[in-house]
Amino acid sequence: MKIIRNIEVWEKGMDGGFIGHLAIAETISVEFLFSLFRHEQDQPDPEMKLSYMLDAARIALLQPYVGELMELEKNDYILTAHGQPDY
Repeated sequence: MKIIRNIEVWEKGMDGGFIGHLAIAETISVEFLFSLFRHEQDQPDPEMKLSYMLDAARIALLQPYVGELMELEKNDYILTAHGQPDY
């Protein structure tokens, strides 16, 4: 199973609807992603399989790995992962 990480885009606010996904470059390392969130995890998630809300500081760090501009004042963003069969 290959783990695919991407960014979910949601309309701003708790009632906002799902807009879509933004791809993250495959060159981004899991260790880098883990370093961004290790202090917020209730239990270690070194494979980064859980979902995490992105704030302005993390968006700035992730932006070079995302092909589209992330605008926090317009949308909410969540780093997420899903499995894909590798056959």
